[in-house]
Amino acid sequence: MKLALVVNPKSGAGRGSDELAERLAAPGHDVQTFEIGDADAAARSGADRVVVAGGDGSIGTVFAACAEVGAQLAILPAGTANDFARAIGIPADFDAAVEVARDADARHRTVWGATLDGHPFVNVASIGLAVNAAREAAPFKSKLGPAAYALGAVIAGAKGKQVHCRVSVDGEQVYEGDVWQALVAASGSFGGIVQLPDSDPETSEMELFVIESKSRLTLIRRVWGMRSGGNRGGMRLFQGHSIRVDVDPDLLWNVDGEVLDLGDVTAEPLGPVEIFLPPVADPPRWGRRR
Repeated sequence: MKLALVVNPKSGAGRGSDELAERLAAPGHDVQTFEIGDADAAARSGADRVVVAGGDGSIGTVFAACAEVGAQLAILPAGTANDFARAIGIPADFDAAVEVARDADARHRTVWGATLDGHPFVNVASIGLAVNAAREAAPFKSKLGPAAYALGAVIAGAKGKQVHCRVSVDGEQVYEGDVWQALVAASGSFGGIVQLPDSDPETSEMELFVIESKSRLTLIRRVWGMRSGGNRGGMRLFQGHSIRVDVDPDLLWNVDGEVLDLGDVTAEPLGPVEIFLPPVADPPRWGRRR
């Protein structure tokens, strides 16, 4: 096969592009290497599949490039939490993920992401406490790994404030009020342990989850319920193919872990993209629509 390897030099799980290319080429494949800024060129290179080594932000960038031209994608999870890989069944073990990426007969699944006014994401974009949590977690990521997100969430829950938003889904206003957090979900996976219900990346429909502004004790219960397998009661859920969120001035967004000043935004589906998976995978962790 001809492989187009896209590497984010700031992640890569400590492995350089030359090492990764050598490992992918071992079965006799032809590997061409690109940096993350050249994701569009990689997707348009004519390779049999694109391979990305990086965290969720890098995956979103390459996912968007592949969606534009219909290229197939293999993922080497090399970030801190690797939420997207966890959500869709890519091995957490880096060596196992390499084997999938270079397996000419690997099975694949159709997956959708989303964009927030053109900014791609594959997990969740949110306002409110998630922004505070990302900032609080940042200093601890190098030492604590995924546990830094849990620590950041605890600090944000203790110090954070409510924010105001107005939401329309497919052209109809569905909510306006103060919230602790509002999340637009593609795969619905974030924070190393959270898997939001009813978020199915095999469909183009997105979900909006609202944690309304109530007591801080209620907030703690809601956040605890957002972990995988927890009680998800108390969250408002809306679904659609176009989600408009209007926010107060200077309110920031957390887009797959990156804090951005986007203001009022519209979320739209991104995809589909065929992503390669192991021959036998655990059952998907996302919720199924009734």
